[in-house]
Amino acid sequence: MFQHLLKVRYIAVVIVLISLLHAVAFLTMGAEIAFRAYWHVLGDVASGWSRPGVELLHSLDFLFISLVLLVMGLGIAKLFVLNPAEKDPPTLPVWLRIESISQLKVLLWETILTTLVIVALSDLIRGLFTQLDWTALIMPSAILVLALSLFFMKKA
Repeated sequence: MFQHLLKVRYIAVVIVLISLLHAVAFLTMGAEIAFRAYWHVLGDVASGWSRPGVELLHSLDFLFISLVLLVMGLGIAKLFVLNPAEKDPPTLPVWLRIESISQLKVLLWETILTTLVIVALSDLIRGLFTQLDWTALIMPSAILVLALSLFFMKKA
């Protein structure tokens, strides 16, 4: 029976590989958008972009999503794929020295909150060029609820 449970490790390897592949894809897309925006800022005015700063924020969205996927992939690898009996090597970054799913959950929660703040900021700035309505409050409200719940979870 225990041997069947160890096969979950192979599923974790697949999840880690796909997560890291997605992280690289989002990193590539964010870098490509940033490159085009900087190209416009540095002199290619004929490209038709009137707001390269908004595109840079859009690029930052992709980069933070890449960071979330990277943290998730490496955290799952640390918990399920690597040998849990071994002591953490000193070369391992401090943020990756997690020992339980709860620690990974808090780390991901904080990373996702940071990403949501950046996404909400870019949506708000994009919305400043159009008429804002009440739906502009949905993302900040969700961020507030998630931040409060994280605060109370850490306090308990």
